[in-house]
Amino acid sequence: MKSALIGGAVVLLIALGVPLFVLLGSLSIGLFAVNELLPPESLAEALIKYMMEVVAKPALLAIPLYILLGAVMSKGQTARALTDFMEALVGWVPGGLAAATILSCMAFGAISGSSPVTMVAVGSILYPAMQRAGYPDRLALGAVIVGGSLGILIPPSIPMIVYGIMAKANIEQLFLASVKPGLWAGLGMVGVAVGWGMLAKLPRRRFAVGVAWRAFVRALPALGLPVLVLGGIYGGFYNVTEAAAVAAVYVLFLELVLYRQLRWGILRDALSEAATALGSIMAIVLMAALLSYFLVLAELPFWVQEWVEGRALSPRGYLLIVMGMLLVAGMFMDTLSAILVLVPALLPAAQALGVSPVLLGVLFIVTLEIGYITPPVGLNLFVAMGYFRRPMGAVVRASLPYMLVLVAVALGLVMWG
Repeated sequence: MKSALIGGAVVLLIALGVPLFVLLGSLSIGLFAVNELLPPESLAEALIKYMMEVVAKPALLAIPLYILLGAVMSKGQTARALTDFMEALVGWVPGGLAAATILSCMAFGAISGSSPVTMVAVGSILYPAMQRAGYPDRLALGAVIVGGSLGILIPPSIPMIVYGIMAKANIEQLFLASVKPGLWAGLGMVGVAVGWGMLAKLPRRRFAVGVAWRAFVRALPALGLPVLVLGGIYGGFYNVTEAAAVAAVYVLFLELVLYRQLRWGILRDALSEAATALGSIMAIVLMAALLSYFLVLAELPFWVQEWVEGRALSPRGYLLIVMGMLLVAGMFMDTLSAILVLVPALLPAAQALGVSPVLLGVLFIVTLEIGYITPPVGLNLFVAMGYFRRPMGAVVRASLPYMLVLVAVALGLVMWG
C-alpha cells in the first residue's frame, strides 16, 4: 500500500512537470520514510549529514569552474576561432562542414566538459553555415546534436568527475581512458558525414593554405587549452580541480586580453548563466545522491551481486547487461542522476568479476551519452528543439545515423575494453 502511494505520488509529480531535483528528493525522502532504514527521530539529521559529505568532495569544485569556462567560451570568440580553423582544415572534403562541426565539438568539448554548451556554441556558428551551403537538414542537424554530445566523453568531463567521486575511482585515469573512445566516436562520426556528403554530392570548398594558416594561428591559443589542462594533470603539476581553475583563468585571459571582444556586460550574463546552471546541477546531484544512499542501505548492490553470481556471468556478459540498463536509464534520466543512482548498485558486482572501475566508468559515459540524444528525456534533443526550432521527430531522425557510431563504440568497450 505504501509503495503504491509513493508510486502514485511520483506519477503525479511527473504529470505536474515538477523540476527533476524535486522529483528525486520527494522519491528519496518517501522511500526513507516508508522503509524506516534509519531511525525516524534522526532521519532528517542523517540525510543532511550525508548531503554535507557529498558536497564536501574536493573534486566537485571542478564542476562550477568548468561551467563558468563553458559559459564564457560560448559568449566569446573561442568557439568562433575553433570552428573557423576546423572549417578551413576540412571544409574541402565531401560533407566538410559537417565534419568540421564534429571536429569543432571534439575540440570545444575538450575545454568545456559540457554537452549542451558544446552543441549550442558550435551549432550556433556552423549549423547556419551548413544551411547556407545547401546541406540536407538531417546531415547538418545530426552533426550538431550528436557531435555536441562528445562534450561529456572528451576529457575533461563533468559527468566523469561525478562518476569518479561516486565510484572512488581515479579521475585522472578516467580522463586518460576516455581519450581513445572519444577519438573513435569523433572520427566515426566524421566518416558518416563524409560518406553522406559523397552520396549527396554536396558542394565542396577549395582548400586555401593561407586561409587555413591564418585560422590556425588565431585558434592556436584555444587549441593549447586541452594541452594545458591534460598536460598539467598528467605531468603532475596540478590535480583535476586545480586544472579547472587554471583553465578558467586562461579562458578569461583569452577572451578579455587576447581576443578583446568579450564586453563586461556579456561576461556578467555568462556568470549569471553559469550560476543558474550550477544551482540546477548541484540540486540534482544532492537529491540523486540521497536516492543512491537509500539503495545502498536497502542492500540493492548485494542483491545485484548475488544475482550475477547465481547466473555465473562472465565480465563481458555483465557489461552487456549494464550497457542495456544504461541505454534504458538514459531514456528516462539525465546523465548525472543515472550515474549517482546506478553506480552504487552496479559497481560492486563489476568489481567482484574483476572489471576495472575505470573501464566501467568509460562505458557509463559512452552509453549515457546516447541518452542525451534519445527520447523521451534526451537533454540535447530538447535543447536542439528549442534552439534550432525543430520538432522532436526531425531531431531524432537526424541523430540516428551518428548515434549508431556511439552504440558501436560502447559495444567495442564491452568486447575489447
